[in-house]
Amino acid sequence: MRSTPLIVTLLVAPAALADDNARALVENAIKAHGGAAAVAKLRTMRIKAEGTMEVVPGQPAAAFTIEDVWQMPDKYRTTAQFTLMDMKVTTTHVIDGEKAWAELNGEVHDLSKDASTEIREQKYAEDLDRLGFLKDKEVELSLLDEVKVNGKPAAGVRVKSRGHREVKLYFDKASGLLVKREHPILDATTGKEVTQEVVFGDYEEKDGVRLYRTMAAYRDGKKFADAKVTAIEFLDKVDPKLFAKP
Repeated sequence: MRSTPLIVTLLVAPAALADDNARALVENAIKAHGGAAAVAKLRTMRIKAEGTMEVVPGQPAAAFTIEDVWQMPDKYRTTAQFTLMDMKVTTTHVIDGEKAWAELNGEVHDLSKDASTEIREQKYAEDLDRLGFLKDKEVELSLLDEVKVNGKPAAGVRVKSRGHREVKLYFDKASGLLVKREHPILDATTGKEVTQEVVFGDYEEKDGVRLYRTMAAYRDGKKFADAKVTAIEFLDKVDPKLFAKP
């Protein structure tokens, strides 16, 4: 019986060490992005990007612009504009606490339970890009096998949190910067779960924060979007009207 504590220690120690190593990797990434105070600016911000995206499978990629606004932890707005079959389309999706709504070319509606769940999962994954989760006791971290991103070695961390899908974050081993996020999503066209990967690059500094300027998105290994950041704005606060349903 006296050996029981030792057995427990031997079983628990590797898991605890793995978690510590994963946290150390994220802490190094926070430093690489400018430090804790700088990274905190990512919680309330506006980002604009433009690029091309496969809107309809089998059809040529469409040019698009997108604007995302965060006010973490529970407010988010994304607006995209593109042309589909010679028709200009503007879509907006908003999370405002417990509420979630969408607008398509001026027509506003509440999101269904399934649609609300999916956009919240997408927001959850994107929130992790901001690296502010180390103090969250509900988050479990573990190391992943090393991979190559854009031909360079990257170290990975698996992020697990109750009620959410797993997300994998990969950091360039040389710079410590976030270079890829990987997680499952539901494909809007097929309704089937696919693996989405977003690869980040061309980092630049703004107001003490190092942030990506290019993104490439893949679903089940096939590229479906390329984008370049055109504007970044860190905000003290966001007008509540921006999230309110019209």
